[in-house]
Amino acid sequence: MNTFAHSRLFKAFAALLVSAAAPFASADITVLQMAPLTGPYGGIGWHMQVGAQVAVADLNARGGIAGQKVKLVTASQEPGDVSKQLRPLIDKNAPAALLGLMGEDSVQQLLDSRLLEDNGLALVGPRVGASSLASGSKLLFLTRPSFTFEVARVLKHLSTSGMKNVGVVYEDNGFGREAWTAASSEAGILGIKLNGVSYLAGSAQVDQAVTKMLASGPQAIVLASQTAGAAAFIQRYRAQGGTAQLATLSYVEGSHLARIIGKKASHGVAVLEAAPNTLNESVPLVREFRATYKKYGPNDVEPTQAMMESYVAARTLFEGLRRAGGTRAKLPAAMAGIDRFDLGGINVSFTGTRRTGVEFAEMAVIDRQGRVIR
Repeated sequence: MNTFAHSRLFKAFAALLVSAAAPFASADITVLQMAPLTGPYGGIGWHMQVGAQVAVADLNARGGIAGQKVKLVTASQEPGDVSKQLRPLIDKNAPAALLGLMGEDSVQQLLDSRLLEDNGLALVGPRVGASSLASGSKLLFLTRPSFTFEVARVLKHLSTSGMKNVGVVYEDNGFGREAWTAASSEAGILGIKLNGVSYLAGSAQVDQAVTKMLASGPQAIVLASQTAGAAAFIQRYRAQGGTAQLATLSYVEGSHLARIIGKKASHGVAVLEAAPNTLNESVPLVREFRATYKKYGPNDVEPTQAMMESYVAARTLFEGLRRAGGTRAKLPAAMAGIDRFDLGGINVSFTGTRRTGVEFAEMAVIDRQGRVIR
């Protein structure tokens, strides 16, 4: 989606939400979401916003939390110190919780700043999967699986398909480096020969990675990258005659990838999904999400996995807020008490010191029409 069309769609969607939420203008509980709405990750950030916004609209239509309505304030996550970006927003909005945020390095910087502890503020559902973050704070609650969990699923899938020579292309950041470390460990267990190459995080500078993968000739290549980097690699690799099976971790939004590089280039790419596939209505959570999206989402955009992940994070936060009576002070303990909470196909548990509440990952593939199907 180009920037202009994206901007028009965002404005139309915002107007729809203002109209839908008008009866609840005096919201009593504020949730502050931060997501990248510009730059190379802006597309995914917008999807994160949509997923949370439709969840909030549905919650308020059902009466909110303990008679209080929820107001979602979404701020754009910009490059640089996220704690400096968040401080004035926290002071201005007095949120009961933080939702979202993207990137291992950004979340680690936030934890190091102790902004969460200084404000007694829980962060729920950041788009991260580094297992090292899970023990970084009692106020952090992850609603997607670790990259170690994801990598193990992908490599096992490739191994059982008879692929023993695998390449890994990864972003040179906390996410990519952890994925590479996990792959190196798992490959030894599965008897897989592994070749890895990194590229500059947040960029599409993948030419060196393409050259190395073409030279080494792996049977399959795992992409530990965001959608933009994966798109650049796949397009250039296939244009130069690369034939390996391509598989991505869940940071790649499959339907967005197909729109960027086209149906032909994306056909057959395997995509790991960290939430139930949005087309799989045999899952109760998916039926609920699609019904909610039909009411409150943009009617000219198909729901995506990034939206579903954000919806899961928001629904998990709502359960914590219900248990906490909507208060900031009680929310961390309430979140930590969630045990086997069934969202309708996904169980969420944060009991004890556990801070990765969801362990769900399944393989899907992009078909000839650019759809991501199981």
